[in-house]
Amino acid sequence: MKTKFMMMMAAAAMVLAACSNDEESDNWAGEIRLSSGLAVQTRANDTNVPDKQIAQGQTVYTWVDKVPISDATTAYINAWTLTAGGDGTFTGSAQYYPADGATLDFYAMHGNFTFNENDAFPTEAITHAVDATQSTNLGENYLKSDLLYGLKKGVTRSKDAVNLTFYHLLSKVEVALKSGAGNPDLIGATVTIENTRLKASFTPDKTADINSSTPKTAQDARAGLVTCPTDNNDATPIAIATEITTNDFAAGTTYAAAIIVPQTVAKGTQFIKVVLKNNSGTFTYKVPNDGITFESGKKYQYQITVNQSGLSVASDISDWLPITAIKGEATMD
Repeated sequence: MKTKFMMMMAAAAMVLAACSNDEESDNWAGEIRLSSGLAVQTRANDTNVPDKQIAQGQTVYTWVDKVPISDATTAYINAWTLTAGGDGTFTGSAQYYPADGATLDFYAMHGNFTFNENDAFPTEAITHAVDATQSTNLGENYLKSDLLYGLKKGVTRSKDAVNLTFYHLLSKVEVALKSGAGNPDLIGATVTIENTRLKASFTPDKTADINSSTPKTAQDARAGLVTCPTDNNDATPIAIATEITTNDFAAGTTYAAAIIVPQTVAKGTQFIKVVLKNNSGTFTYKVPNDGITFESGKKYQYQITVNQSGLSVASDISDWLPITAIKGEATMD
């Protein structure tokens, strides 16, 4: 009887060990793991890493709600501060799935604002401002200007990372220069985005259908999270990098990038200014036609040929993918 009992105990121990090994095979103890991706469609020549992944060292704030089987949703984790690794991973304090098996809803954001650890999910608008000095291409001021929001609901306990898709909520402007007629020297030229307001009012919403399978529904939901207030928000130039090409804007051209707040710029407004070294020439591109409304999550690319007599400009608007094109002319001041 004693031998039989010992054999039964050994068998039970083996079963428990097998179950434990399944869950703890990589030392997982119920810790929540997160990974990220940015929802972008890229061009063949689009190599801007921040568009494809949150850059290393950037801060992401995450809130987690607990959705019990019978009770109402409750806050489970508040203002969980995470640091992006640049490869889709995050580091931060360890957080764990609930022991009762409840599912979790995740909400995460990145922007030019700060939360304290354990702050509640914001219920009022947050002021996010893009930086007026984005002259280091894809540098720190560009990165902090990028407002991102993502959410994922109904997550069940798993050792696999919870993949959060983040959406760009603001607009992106890309500019490349080429020397044209008269061969003006562009080395040392400065480029600025003119006449846009820098502050956005961001109201995160847990119910916004930003992941909808219907593109327009998702786009409208994301755009609805951001407005451009006019009070205490004067238009201010944004300095950007000077990127010069000699390949007629073919594949592989490098563009200077800037983040701007979605807003409408009226017809005839100076929008891009190029000043040659030693103030030897100033050129401006003015908004043509009926003006332009910069939309949330869209990219506006400008190919500027600088001639002695003025600028010739080709521009397209995209969802991080071309959808239409605009032609424009500018005159020398």
